[in-house]
Formats: sequence, structure tokens, C-alpha cells
Amino acid sequence: MVKLVAVDMDGTFLDDNKNKSPEFGKVLNALKDKGVTFCVASGRQMASIKGEFAGYEEGIVFISDNGTVIDVDGTTYCISMFEEDLSKQILNTLKGMPDKKTVYCGVEYSYIDSDDELSIRNAKLYLPKHAIVKDFFEIDEPPVKISVYSENGYDSDFKQLQDKFSDVATVCTSGFEWLDIVPKGSSKGVALKRIQEILGIPREECMAFGDQMNDFDMLNQVYYSYAMENAVDEIKQISRYTAPSNNEYGVITVLKEFFDIE
Repeated sequence: MVKLVAVDMDGTFLDDNKNKSPEFGKVLNALKDKGVTFCVASGRQMASIKGEFAGYEEGIVFISDNGTVIDVDGTTYCISMFEEDLSKQILNTLKGMPDKKTVYCGVEYSYIDSDDELSIRNAKLYLPKHAIVKDFFEIDEPPVKISVYSENGYDSDFKQLQDKFSDVATVCTSGFEWLDIVPKGSSKGVALKRIQEILGIPREECMAFGDQMNDFDMLNQVYYSYAMENAVDEIKQISRYTAPSNNEYGVITVLKEFFDIE
């Protein structure tokens, strides 16, 4: 009996135009009636995720910032944040990559250090709560995540960051243009395990859907693991099942069939 369903957002639950399935409301209500908890897990900040699910928040569990922050029954928990020395090392390295856009992510607010068109566009898309600062080192709160945007997608700078910091932080792609750096040991999977403990639901009674490497640990934390048809190969290899693509609203298709929802 599955009692918890966790879904990634971009590239998984939402289509490429960032839309939900028109059947979502019906399916969510049916899951609630069956005693199933719905969990949204994303690399986005909490305010962005909740904005996407405005009007549906009651009863939904949220994982934001790739597992460093969770919200259960309206209570927000910060699971992990960077120590000052390591965050400074990462930020100083990023200063040497002027073509990259950096986002400094706190528990509630995120910060950018540029007001150019690309930075503002990304902030409007993904950061409902954000501020522009002159220097990241002036921010009082430690980051829970540092995100790096590359307009050209994964490149040698991304590889350099992975090679340099993977021993001391968790570094993974989040889509094709973003690299997320979070404190070592943090991931959607670790956050989901915390939620399973809070709710008293074993991994054998959990289902998850994902498409990118930041979903890897989350899919390994459940028995019913689904890779989207559009997922990267590594995700398909470790998942037990495959769902139709995000543009076909594959998550909803699987949930309707699995839970016998008309």
C-alpha cells in the first residue's frame, strides 16, 4: 500500500511550458481520500514551489532547495546550511567564472548580485522572494544552497566545480542549465527520509518520480521509483519503472492507473 508520493517539478510533474495537468486537482483529492500524502520536491526555493501549488497547499509536503529545506504541515525545517569558510571558497571560485550567474539561497530569500536582463529573468521565473546585493559576502544568513546558471548548459566550468567541491559538498545538475551546490550529505533523498520518519511511512510504501541527477537519491529512497521517459539515462538505470514524459503528464497517468482513479 503506497502512502506517500513524491514528485520532482520541472521536467517531471510540470510540462515544458511549466503547466500542471488539468486533472491534478481531481487526482490530488482522490489521493487524499485514499490516505496518500503528496510531496513536491524541487531545487527551487520554497516560495516558488508553494506559488506553483497555490490553492492546493493543505496536506501537501514540500522539499525545496534540493533537500536542504522541508515544510510539513505548515512547519518549515532547515535541514542543513553551509559553513562560512566553504561557502566563501565556492563564491570566490565563481567570481572567476564571469559568464556564470550565481544565486545565493537562504531559507526564505535568495540573492543575486546582478541586475542584468538574464539574472532578472531567472529571478522572476524561479525566485519569488529575492533581493539584489552588491556583494554576497555582505549577506548575514548562511546559504542552504548555491546555484550556478550557464546559458549554454553543462560545460567545462560545471565540471570544474564538480571536481573541486564534490568531496566537501553535494554538487549535481538540476536541469540542463543549472548546477546546484548544497552542503555535503544533503539531497532530496535525505529530505525525503526525514519526512518518512516524521510521518512514520516506510520506504516500501513510497513512490517517487524524477528526471535529473538531483532526483537520484530521492528515487533510491523509495520502492516505487519512476523515471520519466524524458529522464537522463542515469535516472532510468536506477529506477524500477518508467512513466510517460512530462509533456504527456506522465505522473498523472501513472497515478490514475496505480490508484484506480477515474
